[in-house]
Formats: sequence, structure tokens, C-alpha cells
Amino acid sequence: MCCVVFLTACSSLSQSTISEKRYIGKFIFTENNQVSRFIVRVNVFPKEIIIQVSKPILGNLIKIKFNQKYGMAFDKEIDGMYLSLFNSFNTKEYFYFFNACFHHLNADKNEYKISRNNFELKCHYQGQNTFSLYFLTEEGLLLNGALERE
Repeated sequence: MCCVVFLTACSSLSQSTISEKRYIGKFIFTENNQVSRFIVRVNVFPKEIIIQVSKPILGNLIKIKFNQKYGMAFDKEIDGMYLSLFNSFNTKEYFYFFNACFHHLNADKNEYKISRNNFELKCHYQGQNTFSLYFLTEEGLLLNGALERE
């Protein structure tokens, strides 16, 4: 019985020391007038943001990690054209963009946007724990949707 009490105490301590925010949302990807729908999950940690993209029925397609110290990592190979999307900004810019979206936007400061070379990322506060995201490239690739905190 002593062990059970000790394990319970440890688990409650570990939960309070990890400050994670979880979001889920539906996104639409448009390319050459073709539309695909995706489910996106985002886990936000103080020094890392993990984005997991999946498609109904097909399951997980890709996981992208933005780490403040170690940069960006993908769990699967992705097409070179899509990889070029991530080269528009450096890792710190992506990390700060997502950090601003999930930690600093509110009713008073409700939009954060970065753009470069006809590539734009925009995050818009829509209410407590809800954000819309918008990605647009000069090639006409568009990804937009909304995330809600779980």
C-alpha cells in the first residue's frame, strides 16, 4: 500500500511540472484546385511544438517537431516541394510563430503574421482556446483551418 501512495504522489508531481497544451483541428489543403482534408493535432511544450497530421481512414501521415534548440525534424520522408515550404523561414521563426499563436494571442492582440518571398503564415485568435491558421505560398498552395484546445 505504501508503494501505491508513492506512485500516485509521483504521477501527480510529474503532471504539474509538464506544462503541455494540446490542440486538435481540421484543415483543408488546396493545390491546383484539388482539395484534401486533414486532421491536425498539436502538442505545445515550453521548448518544443509537435504537429501531427493525419487523414481520415489513412491514419498518421507525418509528424513535424519544431524544437527551440535542435531545430525541425520529420518522422517520415516528405516530397521535396512540400519540404520547400518549411525552408521559407528558419526554425526559430517557425517556433516563435507557433509560440505566439498558442501563448500570446488574446482578444486584444488577436493576430500574428509572418511573411517572406510570397509565403505567408497567419494565426488568428477566435476565442478562448480556439485559433485559425492560414498558410499561403506563391505557388498557390493553401492550407487553412482551425485548432481548438482539447
